[in-house]
Amino acid sequence: MVEVKIEKQRDNPLLKRKEIWCRIVYGNEPSPKRDQIRDIISKNLGADKSLVMVDRSIQETGKHQQTSYVKIYSDKKSAMLYEPDYILIRNGLKEKKEGA
Repeated sequence: MVEVKIEKQRDNPLLKRKEIWCRIVYGNEPSPKRDQIRDIISKNLGADKSLVMVDRSIQETGKHQQTSYVKIYSDKKSAMLYEPDYILIRNGLKEKKEGA
C-alpha cells in the first residue's frame, strides 16, 4: 500500500499553482513511476491529474520511500506557460520533437 506524507505545502498565486514537498512510502512494492505518483497525488488531494506536475522524485538509498516535489496548477494554460518543455514531456503533456 502506497502512503503519501505531505511535508510542506505552499500556495503560489503568482504562478497559479500549489507547490508540495512530500514523502511517498511504498513498502515492499516496486518504486512508483512518475505517472503513478501523479495518480497518487491527484487522488489524495482531489486534483485533476493533467494539472499535476512531478518536478523531481528522489529515491532514498536503502529505504522504501521517495521524496518528491510536485506542482499542482489551477489550469492547463498556466502549466503550459510556466513549466519548461522537458517537465511537460516527462509528465506527458507535450510530445518530444525529433530534430535534425
